[in-house]
Amino acid sequence: MYSLTVGCLAYLDSFYGLVPCRVLSIVGKSGMANTGQHITVRLTASRQAYKRGETIESNALHVVPRRAVCVRCGQYRIRGYNVQP
Repeated sequence: MYSLTVGCLAYLDSFYGLVPCRVLSIVGKSGMANTGQHITVRLTASRQAYKRGETIESNALHVVPRRAVCVRCGQYRIRGYNVQP
């Protein structure tokens, strides 16, 4: 299973698709991703309304480690992952 830790590269799941980012901090219990875990990320690319260098806070369900994303039949799929503060 994949894990989301501080400093790892990830994607922010948004209305504009997956936006590349880097995890700055994680607050909450370790384990499967849930809404009780708060994550701060810094965007590493610009996508529509999201600008490079912007800092965003979200829950763990909207921040996905890059290795947990796969493509099947042209569609992005997100596999299960753990969050480790």
